[in-house]
Amino acid sequence: MEDLIKSIDCQEIERITGENQKTIKQWKKGTKKISESASRLLRLYILGEASALLGTDWDGHYFKNSLLYIPEWRRGLSPHEIRALFWQVQQVSSLKREIGMLKKDIEKYAEEINALEVKADFYKRQLILESRFGLILQRSFSKY
Repeated sequence: MEDLIKSIDCQEIERITGENQKTIKQWKKGTKKISESASRLLRLYILGEASALLGTDWDGHYFKNSLLYIPEWRRGLSPHEIRALFWQVQQVSSLKREIGMLKKDIEKYAEEINALEVKADFYKRQLILESRFGLILQRSFSKY
């Protein structure tokens, strides 16, 4: 952290941390230890380390050129893309619910189709039986 403090001018550190020039000069000389909060702000602002302010769950995440870089992604995400991700998550959730409802409808219609196929088979057999019976009757009466 001392190297970082020494590489940045006092005005920039003052702008980032809000500390006075006297304290910043003491940090640079090493006569006063930099506060944890100021250290975290500098690591976040200068190095872009998200874990400096947000905790160890954010290790590997960093900010650079107004973009958030995450370990699992090759390029940084802009604030607009991060907001868009929220809406995409909402949309995916909504679509999953809709898919579930459509699957239930499909199952219901499949059951109805199966019931109708059973009825159709029954009526087909009945028709065949009645046709055969009709032929038998016709043959029986046509001899006389």
